[in-house]
Amino acid sequence: MKLDDLGQGALAVIAGITGGRGVLARMASLGLYAGKKIRVVQTAPFKGPILVEDVATGARTMIGRKIAAHVEIRNEEPR
Repeated sequence: MKLDDLGQGALAVIAGITGGRGVLARMASLGLYAGKKIRVVQTAPFKGPILVEDVATGARTMIGRKIAAHVEIRNEEPR
């Protein structure tokens, strides 16, 4: 499953990131990498960006749909 498939409020763990060096560098600069637990805070309408939150730190960042399509995730149930 890809990050851009998730709905608002969903919890997930990043399983891997595909794509070129640009995508990997961008995600690393945001502190998002394999094993990181995230929550989708908001999805913009009309294929706009996705606001995600790092569950451990509470840091929030917007990710464009094209980059989100490169992020493989494992769905996680809320606790």
